[in-house]
Amino acid sequence: MTSRPPLGVQRPPQRKLSGPSLSQRPAAHQRVLSQQQQYLPPSPIRKETSFNDYSPVDPSDGAQAQARFTLQRRGGSRLKLELSHDSADSITQAPISESPNTIESSKPFTPSRIMPPTDSSDMGDMSPHFSIRAQTVDIDAPMPMPQRRQRFTVDTPRREPPAPVVSTAKKDVRPKPYTVEIPSAAPRYYSHRKGEPQSRMGLQGVSTPPSSVGYADFFPWSGGHGEDQWSESIIKNGYYDKLQPGQVETNGARPLIGQSLKQKHGLNALSTIFTGILGERRHGGQITAPSTFKPPPRVTLTDTKREVWLKDLANPIISLRRLSRTIPHGIRGKVLLDQCLNKNVPTDRAVWLTKCVGANEIRASKRKGVNGAYLMGGEAKWIKDWTICVEQFVENVVFAFEEEDWKSKVNYAIRLATHLYAEHLVDREHYMEWLVSNLENTHQARLPMWMLITQIYWKDLLRLRKYGRRLVTALLSHCHVIYHHPDKDLFLPLLSKLTLLLNTLILSSPENFLSPAIWSKYRDTLKVCLPPSDETRQNSFMAICQRNEQLVASANRSQPATRHILVRMLDGTLQTPMLDELPAQCWDISKDKAALTRALLEWCTSLYRPGLTKVYVSSRVLQHWSSLGLDATTQILDFLDADTFEEQGRKDPLYHLVCELVRSKAFSIPRYLQWLVARGGLSDPQEVLPNGPGGTRLLVELPTHALTGSQKNTRRGMLRRASFSVEDEAQDAELAIQHVKHALGLPIEASDPILQRKPLPISKLSKRIGISSRALKAEIGSWLRSSLAQFAEQKEKDGGQGPDMSPTMFSAVRTLLEATQDFSMIADILKTLMTHSNIEILAAITDTVSRHLFIFAALGTSESLFAGLHRRLKDVVQEQGTGARPLLASLVGLAPRLPGLEDLAAQLKRDLALSDRHNSVDACSPVSDNMAARLQDDDGDLHEEIEKLLAGGSSLDRNTMDRLFQTVVQRLQSFWGKASDKQRAYSGLLTRLRMFDIQHFDALMGKWLIYLRTLGNRPSILRVFPLLVSAGCLTMSGVLATTSESPGGQGPGIARPPAPGAAGPQVVQMTYRTRYMQEALQLFMSPISQDDLVTSEESYRFSILQDQAHREYPKELLGLIRLALAEYSFARAQNDTENLPLDSSSTQDQLLALVKLLVLKDAMGVARALAVRSPDVHIGSWIDHMTTKFLIPTANGQTHVTFDQVLELTNEFTLPFCQVKLSLSLVLNDHNSQEAADRQQSHLELFANAMDKAVDAKNISWTGMLSCLSPEITHHLKSRAQSRFLDLLPSPRNPQPADRPLEQTLQMAENLLSIIDAIIRGGSMVRQPQLIPSMVDKFTDLWEILASPSPEAKPPVLNHWLPFLLNFITLHAQTFDSSKTGNEVRAKALIVCAGLIQELDTLHGPGVDTRALSSRIFDLACLLVDNLTEDARQMCVRALRDTTSDARLRYIFSFMRSPSESLMLCHKDKPGALTGVGGRPAGPTVGFLLGTPASLWGLERQGTERLSVFKFRRWEILSEPTPNIGENDTALSLTLFEARKL
Repeated sequence: MTSRPPLGVQRPPQRKLSGPSLSQRPAAHQRVLSQQQQYLPPSPIRKETSFNDYSPVDPSDGAQAQARFTLQRRGGSRLKLELSHDSADSITQAPISESPNTIESSKPFTPSRIMPPTDSSDMGDMSPHFSIRAQTVDIDAPMPMPQRRQRFTVDTPRREPPAPVVSTAKKDVRPKPYTVEIPSAAPRYYSHRKGEPQSRMGLQGVSTPPSSVGYADFFPWSGGHGEDQWSESIIKNGYYDKLQPGQVETNGARPLIGQSLKQKHGLNALSTIFTGILGERRHGGQITAPSTFKPPPRVTLTDTKREVWLKDLANPIISLRRLSRTIPHGIRGKVLLDQCLNKNVPTDRAVWLTKCVGANEIRASKRKGVNGAYLMGGEAKWIKDWTICVEQFVENVVFAFEEEDWKSKVNYAIRLATHLYAEHLVDREHYMEWLVSNLENTHQARLPMWMLITQIYWKDLLRLRKYGRRLVTALLSHCHVIYHHPDKDLFLPLLSKLTLLLNTLILSSPENFLSPAIWSKYRDTLKVCLPPSDETRQNSFMAICQRNEQLVASANRSQPATRHILVRMLDGTLQTPMLDELPAQCWDISKDKAALTRALLEWCTSLYRPGLTKVYVSSRVLQHWSSLGLDATTQILDFLDADTFEEQGRKDPLYHLVCELVRSKAFSIPRYLQWLVARGGLSDPQEVLPNGPGGTRLLVELPTHALTGSQKNTRRGMLRRASFSVEDEAQDAELAIQHVKHALGLPIEASDPILQRKPLPISKLSKRIGISSRALKAEIGSWLRSSLAQFAEQKEKDGGQGPDMSPTMFSAVRTLLEATQDFSMIADILKTLMTHSNIEILAAITDTVSRHLFIFAALGTSESLFAGLHRRLKDVVQEQGTGARPLLASLVGLAPRLPGLEDLAAQLKRDLALSDRHNSVDACSPVSDNMAARLQDDDGDLHEEIEKLLAGGSSLDRNTMDRLFQTVVQRLQSFWGKASDKQRAYSGLLTRLRMFDIQHFDALMGKWLIYLRTLGNRPSILRVFPLLVSAGCLTMSGVLATTSESPGGQGPGIARPPAPGAAGPQVVQMTYRTRYMQEALQLFMSPISQDDLVTSEESYRFSILQDQAHREYPKELLGLIRLALAEYSFARAQNDTENLPLDSSSTQDQLLALVKLLVLKDAMGVARALAVRSPDVHIGSWIDHMTTKFLIPTANGQTHVTFDQVLELTNEFTLPFCQVKLSLSLVLNDHNSQEAADRQQSHLELFANAMDKAVDAKNISWTGMLSCLSPEITHHLKSRAQSRFLDLLPSPRNPQPADRPLEQTLQMAENLLSIIDAIIRGGSMVRQPQLIPSMVDKFTDLWEILASPSPEAKPPVLNHWLPFLLNFITLHAQTFDSSKTGNEVRAKALIVCAGLIQELDTLHGPGVDTRALSSRIFDLACLLVDNLTEDARQMCVRALRDTTSDARLRYIFSFMRSPSESLMLCHKDKPGALTGVGGRPAGPTVGFLLGTPASLWGLERQGTERLSVFKFRRWEILSEPTPNIGENDTALSLTLFEARKL
């Protein structure tokens, strides 16, 4: 083999000193090469392209390049340089592509002629291509084979002769000597002289011809040839070679093969001869010399010589073989890279120098004589240090923006680093870690450059989980930060680039988005980046979302889980106003719409959800679902058919719901009537009684005003069969309307006998309406709406000049409408009255909306009502000014409760404070101390005097306010129980006094209330506090502040548990005589009736404040309940049982209703508040009875509930109440006693047994109350459920028992899995769950079952057991144990996941679709491997490296197979006898002549072959390694390939 110049470099001419002038003559082999290459097709001149130049090579640039190179030659003939140009022109270089989309791993990167075929770069198109043909060859094309030799002649392709050059010079007409022209058809042959070596391969693989070439049957005239002799025979017959008769030919093969060809086996013998000839030729030309390769040596040179050498290296004309004689010492590391950059060394020559230096460095470490382990570590350390140099070099060049020619330097640095990376000349893992970490931690100024650099290595980074996930996370993080940046508009170009990259990644690499923690943080940002109209990307986003949710939430989508979610969302509407998005969110919970509807109806009719809000929430949700295609009528009828509805408290909400749906046309009356007829109609009068079945009684409760005439007739006929008179029903409705008219003072016909009777009081009439049927209530509500609509219409016709509705009239109408519970009609009436009403009516309307805000929010009218009232406020302010204060005060109380109106609420509050200050004070003058002293000396009525004093100033110092406050409250106390008008007057003074300094006034009020706690001769606070609260000088939070155990009554009203052995809290021992705590509790529970102190409107507003306190101060109320119970218990212990408020049954019922509301908001807080350790047995039994009534409303004092019954009663609706019951049952009197420990152990056993019974009964709803249990009990239950679940899993050693049905086992396993899920997600365990070896062992058992040949055991595992176990492992994989044992368990689980992925691929086929299961295991493996230590990951890689080439496993474990890793060296033993096809021995005439491989002839040698790992020295893959051309001087020995000389 001969060497050739490097790519794009011209071989310098060989020069010798032959005289005074430097004369050069090309060698013979160069001249012959020129003669052969002049007929080769032209090739474009190699063109050096820039880093960002994507344009194709222009062949027309060859002339320019040739001219450029010609100017740089150092003497020599022009012919020689042209020959050198011709040899270099056949080499071209394609531009380097930066785009990751164009990377192809199959295309070679380096131009070295000795690169093995398997050594392909992973960068693909990042490498230059050296021929146009190579760019068009498909990666799947067969390997190119050498061209077959022609038998006789070779038609040498000739280039078209150039067009004649028109020259004006004089034509040379001198005679030319005759030259012999060889015919083109003449066959040629080579004749070697004795001692002349065989021809060798020249440049580009073209064989250099020998020194003598002959042409068969062509002999030019020389005078000595036979044809040159003239004779008569030759003249007559011509010249031809013919043996004389009788002459024997001795120099030919004719005598040997002539007769053989005539025989039967002649052709076989001829082929044997030719085969032998070829074998001998191959054997004679095979290269057997040992490899003489050595990397170029390094020598110490002076600075001048080193600079000259580097300049020669940068000059493409200088051959690398010449430069390889000596490599300057000291050029390594960062110096090497800087020199290449500064000298602008071509990239391929820079890589050549890098390899030379690296090979010498590595060989130097080997010559130190250290052991193998240290040697490998030293080589790895050197490569790592070199990688760091490359990284620093790139970073310094890229971010040196102030440098001159920055762009070209950046292009060069990135291009050189990319070539080094592609040829595996850097530590790839360290390099990728550097790329990703810089992308993660960079700021916005450098982010574009890091994005550009990272995209070059995009393909490799995304192939590995270790770097791909971090790359995606970094892009999402930067996009999130920029999207929420206050200067977002400045970063729009960068945000657009990030958006483009994320849009690409979500389609090409969705697995890198699998990270539950990261996904939950950046999901919304990514969704904004995706185009809404791009269905493909939106589908990919949803798929990624589902895969991440599957890793954080249990995949056990059973109906109990769905019901829990729906009930939790619906319960939220009882605490905060319903949002418009709720119906759509509930619709998306589950695909089983029938189950969703049933759960909704059960929630609406539940006894454990008080109030009417649930009815209107259910009505709106069903109306929305009906618009989406749900058949609400069918669902309600099925619900009626399946439920008996024995409790009246469940029937009334259902009737009310149907009434609302009938009005909205969502419930079909004809289909309901058909349903009744299909069930046999009505015949028994008991069926239509109030306590009758709900399905038949509903016919009576239907709103008749919403029915058509035919529907009324059908209803009348069906009810007549059940002896129900529709005429009497109509008369009752008409009579009720007449009583309403009479009570409201509306005109009635003079002949009506009702005029002879006294009108019924509104309170009494409302009670009668309240106990009437739903049909009657609907009739009254519809009539009131139509009457008030006519009143408003008439007033509008009169131009608003008619009489306004009086506040008394509006209050009566509102009371009647609230008795009907028909808030749809109330909303319509409020909208009607809002337009032409005075300020008092508008304030009353606002109070009505505030009182029933949750219902109006469920109806969807709360925001529109508030908007209308706010508009009216603006109009009134313009008309009346400060006269709009009542409406403004009411709006201040309503606005903060509406979501999204916080800013408007704050503005209204400021307007109210400003209005109050303007009303009370007109001038600014402080009140002096002398004026305050006059208040103390005056014995007369001081009301007018105080008004004058307050009107004269706008500010008060604190001492003056203290004296004024004491004077007013003393006067107020003196009038308790005497003059109500004086009490109201002094309350007003306190309110006006509060405006001067609200904070100081509230502190004074708190001290006064604490004084009242122990004041014995005072009236009940139920009579004192409502007036103060209505006047505005006392707040509900201020009252709660006085119900605290903290000194001074400050701080939140949360009672501290008394110390063990204490009789009760200290504050209770001071207040038990005055019953302060119990009366304060009554203040928040009992409705305040109208009396001489409180008007009806003030009573109505006080009820609003009570409702707000229930929702805004639950902890304080729980503390008050605890202290009230402690006070009640302490009073009974002191035998002071007279007039105890909690002895009243009505108070106990009110407390039960209040506690129910608080349980729905904070069940555990209620349990702590009721856990009163009192020596009074009555208190304990009363609390136990109250908690029992939570679960069983009909329970009496003798009813007791056990643990088993609590679990049995637990469902989605009773869950919070069961938590309270269970927590109170576990309260121990003494946690430190032996009895407490024994009781704790008994509780563990009771719970475990109760859990087993509940699981066997298929009841798992009780799992929701596990959070209220102690950590010890929870851990015990989890361990027991986990043990039972693992025992149910099949195993190859323990098959499933045949006596237990598979369905029963699967149901039990699903229930146990739900229990484990509830315990883990409840967060009440002592320690976080971790993977343990027994779980992985069960995982392995399922793998063994799938890999076994038994087909009948595989379907249950694929369909049930494997998904169950995946859910189970996912629950335990959320937390990571960093210990060595934890890593080993995770590593083993990952190995099992890898095996299952491949096993499922094997099982996939017709009838068995395992793709979804395989994808789920892949996702789980990604979750497990993310926190795995590097040592554990490498252990998994070593276990799987030689067993699989699955790209998914390489991604999970982040290992990339090196191109040279699979190279093996074959060692052949001594060959034995040959065998033919079919095992028959080959004949001796064939065996000894075959010089070609036996496999080509169907023959195999008897013997063995040994394979060993071939160490591929990548740093020594050098072209032009030495200046001397050797027979076997390549980096890879040619003997490995059985190469031969040509």
